[in-house]
Amino acid sequence: MAMMASFAIFCRALLALNAAALPHRRLALPLRRRLLRDSAILIVLGASALFHAVAVPNTDASHALAAAAGLLMWVAGVTLLPLALTAGRFPAAARLAAQLVEAAVQALF
Repeated sequence: MAMMASFAIFCRALLALNAAALPHRRLALPLRRRLLRDSAILIVLGASALFHAVAVPNTDASHALAAAAGLLMWVAGVTLLPLALTAGRFPAAARLAAQLVEAAVQALF
């Protein structure tokens, strides 16, 4: 589980470095880019949790829990994609989703 958390922190650092190279017109990222970033983080973290649960041959209950958590993270990331692409049409839902994801990420890390 620690390996997945370190991989997620690594992915988040890469995304932060990528965003740091952009010219800073505004301090906060636009809503669409925030949702796309969060979606990518959830998809990668969920896929790595699923891969870790499947690749390591162990029948421990913690692997089943890691697989379920990975699947939920992956589904949440895939669900955020259409919302990120239509953030202009549904601004209230997009803002709420961004706040929920940011709160969940802060609670985990």
